[in-house]
Amino acid sequence: MEVQYIYDEEGRQTGVIVPINLWNKMSHLVGLDQKGKTDWDPSKYRGMYKDLKVDVKKESDALRDEWTRV
Repeated sequence: MEVQYIYDEEGRQTGVIVPINLWNKMSHLVGLDQKGKTDWDPSKYRGMYKDLKVDVKKESDALRDEWTRV
């Protein structure tokens, strides 16, 4: 079985079906367990900017602008 793509009415890709052997290889690389859960804990990073003297709003807007430039 190969990777299969799912398309909507307009022909845009909306999903993918991945063979289980490929999924198991990929999920292991990104740290997912058998139920698709990850061991990554975002709470470890909560407040990481609290000791920096930066305007978090301004910095997040600048980062967002990097992705929305045309």
